[in-house]
Amino acid sequence: MTANTGLLEQSLETADIAVCVKDSEKRVLMQNAYCRRVCGDQSGKVCTDGCMALYAGDQQQQWKDWGSRVYRNSLIHGSFHDVTLLCSAERIITFLQPLREKYAQALEYFRGKGLTRRETEVISLTIQGVKNTDICTRLSISRATLRTHLNNVYRKFREMGELPEFIPANRVTAP
Repeated sequence: MTANTGLLEQSLETADIAVCVKDSEKRVLMQNAYCRRVCGDQSGKVCTDGCMALYAGDQQQQWKDWGSRVYRNSLIHGSFHDVTLLCSAERIITFLQPLREKYAQALEYFRGKGLTRRETEVISLTIQGVKNTDICTRLSISRATLRTHLNNVYRKFREMGELPEFIPANRVTAP
């Protein structure tokens, strides 16, 4: 192992970024320690769940075995991650970045913006990618009430001249 390889591994581990390398048959060739904690030891096994389920279900791929793909706010083995896949004909390299700390930062950010308790609850679920119907069920509110809460949040941010950066972009344009 070269000094640069060690630096890369150390940097990924320090940042809690999971890394997995698979061959073209999706057989796991290598996992770092964080990846083993998230996915279990998959060495030598063909992987079909987690990031590979996202990959298999992606109908937007121009070339199946080439390029990069990013799947934001994805539930992988019980926790949310931003998932990046780098693909070639020979290898699929997966990076999982945990969102737990980002969610905590986002919630702290929103708490300081003058939102009501209920608006904060709604935003907490929204930034985690929970669907509107599930938010309504969890909070025992109607879709109309949810829409009102989201519109109030967006209005407050517009009035402050801010874009609520932690809310997924598709939620900002179509609450």
